[in-house]
Amino acid sequence: MGVNKRTVGLFYEKEAVQHLECLGYRLITQNYWTDSGEIDLVLIKDQTLYFVEVKYRSSDAFGSPRQAITYKKKINMKKSAMHYLKANHGDYQSFSISFMGITREANRLKFDFIENIFD
Repeated sequence: MGVNKRTVGLFYEKEAVQHLECLGYRLITQNYWTDSGEIDLVLIKDQTLYFVEVKYRSSDAFGSPRQAITYKKKINMKKSAMHYLKANHGDYQSFSISFMGITREANRLKFDFIENIFD
């Protein structure tokens, strides 16, 4: 029996959190669900909230992780972020819809973090 996609996703979300924590981000919540979809990670750094989609690719056979972020996914992430902001009031100066792509090269993980996917 193989490992399911959800288990793989959770593993790489954990790797993304560890990487981002080393860069000064702090995890607020993980796997935040709304009617518009799921936000993998919600983090904070310097009073800015980051809503992060995490994508792992073991190869580029089906495209790079960046190519997995479609226009529809961006819009749904923005809707989910708005839902989170309305439901969770806090002292945030700004927010960002972000992306973390993870690939494996020579038995090491390579991280590709984009702070604002709408730029």
